[in-house]
Amino acid sequence: MSDPKIPGPRLSKAITAIRVGEQEYPLLDIRSTGDLILDVSFKNTTECTKSIPKDALRELRSKKLPVPSPRIFYRVRLETLKKHSEYFRTLLTPPFAEGVLIKESLLRLSKSNQNPTEVEAEQLPRVRIVDDDTATKTIGRELIFGDLLQVLHGASPLTTPFTTHCLTVLVIMADRFSLLPFLTRHFQKNLLNHKYQISQDKTGEETLRQKVLIQFHTDHGVRFAAATKELILRGSFRWGGNYDMSGESECAYRRTCVLRTIASIQSQFLAIYSSSRDRQCKLGYDSSAACDSFQLGEMVKFLTKKGLLSLIPFQSVSPEDSEYIWPEAYSGDVDYLINMLRQCPSYQIDHNHGRCGLRTKLLPALDFIKSCIDSGLGIRLIASKNGPVFDSWIPPPAPKQSFYVADEKGEDVDIAGGSHKEFQFALVRPKMVWGTGNNSNVERSAKGLFTAERWDWITEPESSGKSGIGIRPL
Repeated sequence: MSDPKIPGPRLSKAITAIRVGEQEYPLLDIRSTGDLILDVSFKNTTECTKSIPKDALRELRSKKLPVPSPRIFYRVRLETLKKHSEYFRTLLTPPFAEGVLIKESLLRLSKSNQNPTEVEAEQLPRVRIVDDDTATKTIGRELIFGDLLQVLHGASPLTTPFTTHCLTVLVIMADRFSLLPFLTRHFQKNLLNHKYQISQDKTGEETLRQKVLIQFHTDHGVRFAAATKELILRGSFRWGGNYDMSGESECAYRRTCVLRTIASIQSQFLAIYSSSRDRQCKLGYDSSAACDSFQLGEMVKFLTKKGLLSLIPFQSVSPEDSEYIWPEAYSGDVDYLINMLRQCPSYQIDHNHGRCGLRTKLLPALDFIKSCIDSGLGIRLIASKNGPVFDSWIPPPAPKQSFYVADEKGEDVDIAGGSHKEFQFALVRPKMVWGTGNNSNVERSAKGLFTAERWDWITEPESSGKSGIGIRPL
């Protein structure tokens, strides 16, 4: 029984067939003068979640048809495959059985004075390949495999529209058949000009993940770093709180670090205005005490209205109890969060207090955070003999058991572990104001800023002799 047909674009403008026993299979002439036949079986299962074209899988399910596993024959040039692919160069050369078969078949044609580029497809040597449904989980991969061979032979893909999912499958297949170097060089314009339609729903996240995957395989530089930065800022429905050393966990951890850093700004100034004995209004007016109380109230009002502060009264249940009310963690876009905080007005108790309040302290801190996000948040890959690696922000497992004691401020300090880092904005801001910093300095400080364990956003330095990028051990 033949496989059910998948609706969608044709494999070629002119498809012929090749007979195997009693069954006919499609034959696609990638090159009509090809001297080799690739006999490729695309194994699909019920685990397939996508299809090319997009509606093919839904149509199969609506008609309750079995999942097809098509078998397609492609006429190609032997030397073209061997020239550009280590996989095919190894497979199609003796002593591998496929290489021996090809050599013997071409020798027979030569002895009978037949040119392999001119004979019928049935007379050419065939190489059997099985493409399992493990990486892409996509029905219709035969279309993209045909496109890959088209590009390899100097032509353009036949599939239209060539969506982000099509490009993802193309890249994954190129990786399997050792064609990524060729694809990266000769398909570069298409890779650069491809438009990623990224919405705010789960479909948009999937598109963004495909973008990251494509850039990982085809560009280990700036574009991959930009794609991972975009995913970190957006967040994911899949991320939890457990981190390993994978790229997925790295993105999730970096997002957590950024959110903790941004939250530390409001936490510090709320604590200062609500519990510090020192007066924050330095103007020395009779209204300075009232100014501090006014600013605290306006801060609470602004942050609560924006959903960035939860005022929860004491509760009669333990935090471990399921009925304990926890504030919801922020799950939105980080850029949106920063822009929301920038809306903080310049609250004044009267015209004499124009420089008082959260806004004058908040905006410089947010500017610095944004510069660190732009220059150092994305994952930057480093070439190595074992493949690309990156400088992880995830701390290694603690080598020693923690032992906490109270310091002079009454805060717990782990004296058994390594030294803790505190970020001090007062050491960085002079460089920003006078332009003495540079991009590389900002890039180096990004990891230090976001992986710090404490942050001090007060801009008055404790002494004039301090320097550096604002990170010091506690």
